[in-house]
Amino acid sequence: MNTGLSPIWREACQRNRDAIPQLAWLAALRDSAIGSLTERGLPDSEQEQWRYTSLTDYIQRGAAYLVDEAAAAAATNMPSAEDTLGEPQLVLRDGILQRSISGALALPSGVEAHSLREIDPELRVRALALLTGNKVMDDAHALAALNLALLSDGIYLRSTAATDTTPPPLYLQLSSSGTAMAQPRLLIELAPGSRLSVIIEHRGAADAVANAVTQIRCGAGSHLDLLRIQDLPADALLTETTHIELDRDATLSATSLDFGGQLVRQDLSVTLNGPGATANIHGAFVVDGHRHIDNHTTVDHRAPDTHSREIFHGLAAGHGRGVFNGRIVVQPGAVRTASALNSRNLLLASTAEIDTKPELEIFTDDVRCSHGATTGQLDANSLFYLRTRGLGPEEARQALITAFLHATLALIRPEELAMCVAVRLQSRLEALDGAAG
Repeated sequence: MNTGLSPIWREACQRNRDAIPQLAWLAALRDSAIGSLTERGLPDSEQEQWRYTSLTDYIQRGAAYLVDEAAAAAATNMPSAEDTLGEPQLVLRDGILQRSISGALALPSGVEAHSLREIDPELRVRALALLTGNKVMDDAHALAALNLALLSDGIYLRSTAATDTTPPPLYLQLSSSGTAMAQPRLLIELAPGSRLSVIIEHRGAADAVANAVTQIRCGAGSHLDLLRIQDLPADALLTETTHIELDRDATLSATSLDFGGQLVRQDLSVTLNGPGATANIHGAFVVDGHRHIDNHTTVDHRAPDTHSREIFHGLAAGHGRGVFNGRIVVQPGAVRTASALNSRNLLLASTAEIDTKPELEIFTDDVRCSHGATTGQLDANSLFYLRTRGLGPEEARQALITAFLHATLALIRPEELAMCVAVRLQSRLEALDGAAG
């Protein structure tokens, strides 16, 4: 049972509190985070929401980096630049904004980006409102608190003007050097009526370990297109906590893709605070070898006439293990809510495993809500049909696997980005361990 924060982590949090003078404006929040961590400790598998995912290796590797901070600071290890999605406008390397990289490309019109180390005092008020008013999920609270206690920088990003057209995507890269435990923090705010398209990609070198936190507030009538891509090395470890709040008539279109990593845990929560708010969430994950990917999502309907639709596709081969826990909550008074949740999973080997659990909690009447989950193998009749059309055994399998994930890939815009992601996914599928079993 968890008995609190170990001395290594507690000392690192206290040491980091005053290490960066430019972040002194966060001192009170850091103190609160350290107090919460000291009392609650880090998540363990005895907690219901972590029963399938152990953070033992993650905590040990992170602690080793904290002990060897001097060596980490002097290292120059960088993630591979192969198969990137293009040149990012903003890069957080080990949680620190890289000006030499990030200044290469202009931001979309009407979009501002500020380092938390350099943010103007008047904008600090807005950033603090996001940090304190935009609450991360309770089950992931300890990891969000750890991020706040140990962060060295972060980005406050905001769209400032209403528009009817979607700007070109803003590409943010969160990279981990493999020599430190990265604590990237993203704060994103959409002004009422504005539109923003954001790509968040996780990259890393060997032995990367990161604890990312993103908090987003979408103003009334705004529209956010969010694409998250995780394609870390096979030995990388990542925890990620994302919370998104939607005001009246705001729209979220979110796509989440997990292709890499040794252990990855994503906690995504979306709160629909205003009437007319809409959230469309799609995700896909691929696991093989002994890799482990865990997605926990919560969609919280808090106002009348809100809508959400969520579909996650999981693919497991070799000894890979996937976890999906999706939860829909309809609060009292959130009448005329329409919500649907579906988890679809494909096992390519008898040794692979996917644990899926859709949940539905309704506390009011006059709603239309549904949830479901399926897990199975490739359809023998479909394989036979493709074989009769001239495809070889492996070609037929690859065609069905690709078709299974196509629904998620088809949502990616622009088309050039979708093609780039499809090529990377196809390479991953062709190399699946045990896929031919």
